[in-house]
Amino acid sequence: MFSATQAMIEWLTQKGYSAYSYPPKTGSSFITVERTGGYVQDLVDHPDFAIQAWNESIADAEQVCIEIRNALVKGDVPAGFYKVEAETMYPFYDDSTRLPRYQLVLNCTTQLTQ
Repeated sequence: MFSATQAMIEWLTQKGYSAYSYPPKTGSSFITVERTGGYVQDLVDHPDFAIQAWNESIADAEQVCIEIRNALVKGDVPAGFYKVEAETMYPFYDDSTRLPRYQLVLNCTTQLTQ
């Protein structure tokens, strides 16, 4: 079975980011990948993702999202991904950790199975 979420996490990790499916218990600089929606049609998956970057400053969190967005829209995509569109990007402060966070929202086209 192909997991687009896991493929995105692995791609981010290969790029040198600390990426997870949920926030780790420690650390101030990390990324989470959350599938927020999408649909399947004709054996093709179209997931929507929220890529959230936590960092020491909002500027640093934004810079991480910019780097990820630019790599993805230029065609450097995870294995099994065919298309990535950046929907929006915005500050998304996290009250629970009290850390600056920025969010990148993606619409993707991926394979359904491996």
